[in-house]
Amino acid sequence: MKSQEVVLLPHLNKRVVKDITGFKLCSYLVALEGWRRGLTLIWYNDETSKCKLDRLNSSTHGKFYSLSDGNKTHYFFRSRGDKVTNKAVRICQDKEEAKSYLEKSNVPIPLGKVLEEDNDIINYANEINYPVIIKPLKGSMGKGVYTNINSEQELKGILKELRSKFSYKEYLVEKHYPGEEYRIYVVGNQVIGATNRKPANIIGDGKHTVEKLIDLKNEERKKNPYLSPKPIKADYEITFMLERVGYDLNSVPEKGEHVILREKSNLSSGGDPVEATDKLSTSVRQIAVDALKALPSIPHGGVDIIVDPSDQSKGVVLEINATAEIGFHPFPLTGESKDVPAAIIDYYFPETKGKYRSPFYFDYLSLLEPLKSWAVEELKVVKTPKKDIYARKYIVTGQLNKVGYMTYIRRQALRRNLYGYAKKITKNEVEIYLISESQKSIEDFKEFVQKGSRKSIVKNIEDKEVVFSGKPTKTGFRIIS
Repeated sequence: MKSQEVVLLPHLNKRVVKDITGFKLCSYLVALEGWRRGLTLIWYNDETSKCKLDRLNSSTHGKFYSLSDGNKTHYFFRSRGDKVTNKAVRICQDKEEAKSYLEKSNVPIPLGKVLEEDNDIINYANEINYPVIIKPLKGSMGKGVYTNINSEQELKGILKELRSKFSYKEYLVEKHYPGEEYRIYVVGNQVIGATNRKPANIIGDGKHTVEKLIDLKNEERKKNPYLSPKPIKADYEITFMLERVGYDLNSVPEKGEHVILREKSNLSSGGDPVEATDKLSTSVRQIAVDALKALPSIPHGGVDIIVDPSDQSKGVVLEINATAEIGFHPFPLTGESKDVPAAIIDYYFPETKGKYRSPFYFDYLSLLEPLKSWAVEELKVVKTPKKDIYARKYIVTGQLNKVGYMTYIRRQALRRNLYGYAKKITKNEVEIYLISESQKSIEDFKEFVQKGSRKSIVKNIEDKEVVFSGKPTKTGFRIIS
């Protein structure tokens, strides 16, 4: 399916998240939603003492922030808020401990055991019968995960690869369950979004090699804000999967032939996120909700479930992620976007639910620079303009080229908290577009449009009152040459 088959949320288009990737995308989406509702947003520098949330041994730069309504303040790390306890985070990191909590609450889980020695792993796999899954006990992002291993010979080859590439000691060996895998995001008692994670794949055209088809698929992935930094990379697993069907990277699949490149469905290793919330049965939704309830104090998070292909009402929980990535919910490869960031803010600030949401968005990456350089310890984002927004356009003619006119206009606009742009139309013509919650500020600005820079000469100004579109608009003032 092509990326144009996606139905995006009107307030979250690709322009809003341009160049924001990885875990920073999760942080930005939640922070932006709160800020747009009028909450006070503060970002903190790396290793700040204010971060009491478990940071998963990673940097907090651009990922730790707070939102406040004046009466209460909540802190967030990526998509996880402070109502998720550090204890719950640590349990989720230990797959064996998490499974013990799920088992005690009668949440369905795969048969499995944690083992360290290769011989023990092989013997246990033979005991529970193939196919099996192997994954690092404390791994993440699909690293070191192999699924649907069909024989002892395959398992031995995979163990050799794992031991050479990773330093993990303990591995979880589980019975492989066939079926579609879903990442389900739960907030409270409600499933907000469910993504069917398809393993990395290509479709043959009868012309191109597997290697070229992977390149073409990666070009398509670049169009998606979430998937752009997550290309399909040829490695041992892909070579292994191709050999199973008698192919290698130079093979040319037939037109329409669907070639699966991996068994695991992790999006970080090339999987496809397909929105599938409406496909889930009521009972599978309840399994996801019950999974979170089985752990102490984790009111929102991601639940990975495999649904039984012979009975859509049944499934097994693979794992729970307390700091789940959420970027693929508003930006799936195909399907209708789900507003997980809004659901998170609804949970922490229920009084803002259904209230006015500003169409503005801020320059997140530029905003982080002072924090990155340690110039400041924390940075409060200027509040978004309120509901009544006015706009005006000036078409200016005169001697405006290479005399600092547009730079002057930008400087004056920023001093007065006016948003918009100055755009060069021709050598002697400039379009100035202004946005503000103060109509008077826009009207008074005509004085500076007329005055101009020291070397400019303004000959004529065409004044146009325009209606603000209400579409997502970046704060600040740009020069477009």
